[in-house]
Amino acid sequence: MSLNMDSEVITLACSHCSVQYEETILRLKYEPKLCCPNCGENIAANLLDLYSTLESVQKSADALLKKLALRSDGESLR
Repeated sequence: MSLNMDSEVITLACSHCSVQYEETILRLKYEPKLCCPNCGENIAANLLDLYSTLESVQKSADALLKKLALRSDGESLR
């Protein structure tokens, strides 16, 4: 099962002024270069980190679903 995380919101911190703000994953995928809403400086999202994290979340969700499926069949969660 594939998770669609595009509408999820994550918190970013500007590397220039340290102000934190929220952005959707979808926007970061298509616009990795953003402008800080506080200081106006350009901020570049690291797409490699973003995709690596999303892949890790997907693997964790798949493992959890397997455990839940085993439990629903009457087996232990070990």
